[in-house]
Amino acid sequence: MVIDLIEDDPFMGEALTERLHLEGMHCRWWRSARDVTEAAQRDPAPDVVISDVRLGDGDGTQLPQTLPASWRSVPWIFITGYGSHALRETLLARGALDFLTKPLDMDRLLRHLRHLAQPGRTPSGLGGTCSCPLGVSGEMRRLYTLVQRLGPHWQTVLITGESGAGKEELARCLHRDTLGPQRPFIAVNTASLPESLIEAELFGYERGAFTGAARAHRGLFEQASGGTLFLDEIGDMPLTLQARLLRVLQDRQVTRLGGEKPQQLDVRLIFATHRPLHEAVRAGQFREDLYYRINVVHLHVPPLRERPEDIVWLAQRFVAQWNEAHPGRARRLGAAAEAWLGAQRWPGNVRQLRNAIERACLLAVDEELDPLLLSESVPESVAPPPAASDQGSDGWCPAGDGDGMVRLEDYLRQQERAYIERALAHHGWQIGVTAEALGISRKNLWERMKRLGIQ
Repeated sequence: MVIDLIEDDPFMGEALTERLHLEGMHCRWWRSARDVTEAAQRDPAPDVVISDVRLGDGDGTQLPQTLPASWRSVPWIFITGYGSHALRETLLARGALDFLTKPLDMDRLLRHLRHLAQPGRTPSGLGGTCSCPLGVSGEMRRLYTLVQRLGPHWQTVLITGESGAGKEELARCLHRDTLGPQRPFIAVNTASLPESLIEAELFGYERGAFTGAARAHRGLFEQASGGTLFLDEIGDMPLTLQARLLRVLQDRQVTRLGGEKPQQLDVRLIFATHRPLHEAVRAGQFREDLYYRINVVHLHVPPLRERPEDIVWLAQRFVAQWNEAHPGRARRLGAAAEAWLGAQRWPGNVRQLRNAIERACLLAVDEELDPLLLSESVPESVAPPPAASDQGSDGWCPAGDGDGMVRLEDYLRQQERAYIERALAHHGWQIGVTAEALGISRKNLWERMKRLGIQ
């Protein structure tokens, strides 16, 4: 594998080059945008490019557009000491493989490179095709392909999936990628509205339509004019309102409560539910004619346990969002936390994962998130092993000083040692297999074992 490193910092460039050579990879180091531009005219494209964002003579994020197509078609990984969530999202949307902030998480970088080195890998680059904003798993990439096929011509879409799986995120993606972010997107959970208010909220009302209607009110259908109305949990809508909703879908008109003049609708409709609607139809809980009317295009979001490749990818996005909102309290996922996250089944899906990450970020003492903090927010999780036999389950150690509480540094060291020993035992003490399972290099695992006194 040939790696091109574009880095103008001599210390960072030398350190990265030496580390990649130690890992058995061939690295060419270019110290400026001008150097790599000249090299691209005479040399073949590498297998992957690692580029700093801020170069002394140019903007690293714009550099791919100045290079031949063969260079843009390979994976690009951007690194920077001045990253922002907005820049990260922009680069990932263009097709960048990843966006890493300094000091670099070498384990994460090396995982990317080893994955790219696997036989048969044909990763996309920055050649004009966007990466999938929904996930890295094959299921989510296929779902995003369907979104792109719909284009701007769709009118009604049904999204199904378990609670918390990401149905609203898919709806927003469909709206954003086909209609544009400048158009309105109105989301409402129909199950959260009192039955007495649903009709007024959806269709609006005229002044004096009922007691307390002191002024006219535009309903959600009107508010979403020109854009998208997302109706979540449509399977829980009362039967009495389903008939009126069917009429709205058929006529593409809405009449406010207390009004007489219908108003023409210019709105796209996305319905979502966690319930199997065909079963609700058989049970008489959902109108069959409405079911066929909304089930024009059906998109199903699989639960997170069926796409484990997305777990760490999503967790990294949530940590990046936290860092963007709290620049003074930066957090990051280490190899142990990522391994623990990937071992969970996440019955609450993406919503549960987001909450676990947010809680861990709030309570973390150090920059690197501790798997113990994550496990405390996930009931029935595969908890990390106890640190030592003489330590209580609540973290108090009789051998501690003063009040009997173990020092945090010692506690974390015990946790890391127990976790690695458990992983080694599980994999028959095979260093290479264990390192791969933990998402770190053999060298990194050896160093940790030596530091922790693991024989």
